[in-house]
Amino acid sequence: MGGMLPTAALSAVQFGMDMAQQKTNQAEAKADAQTQTQQIQQQQEVQQRERREQLRRAMATQRARFGAQGLTAGGGGSTESTLSGLEGEAARDEQDATNLSSLRIDRINDDLEYQQRRSLLDASSSRYRSAFSLMQQSLRSVSLL
Repeated sequence: MGGMLPTAALSAVQFGMDMAQQKTNQAEAKADAQTQTQQIQQQQEVQQRERREQLRRAMATQRARFGAQGLTAGGGGSTESTLSGLEGEAARDEQDATNLSSLRIDRINDDLEYQQRRSLLDASSSRYRSAFSLMQQSLRSVSLL
């Protein structure tokens, strides 16, 4: 019976070390997820600026073409529909990019949550339950006084 107490104590120490390692791993995973999220957001901002600049150039080019043909951009009709079509296409592209970025960020967060849940399940593994069971049995059988 006396040999069970040191084994249980070593198991408890191992459990404590494993829990400390899991906390470190979780902190690293969370920091990594935040870094990836920030990178996605920065890429999205850069791409958004580029799309707006492309739209501005495309609209200026189209206005110049209309002007060369003697049409005014504010005159209505096909000129306005062409320009609004360019704006609509740019808005759809921007919305698609935003949705894609959101999906990527959601995936990163889901992966992080999965890792955290898995760590909690690992902590309750049968190895630790049996070690604590042994320790409880040892403590019950050995008089502390």
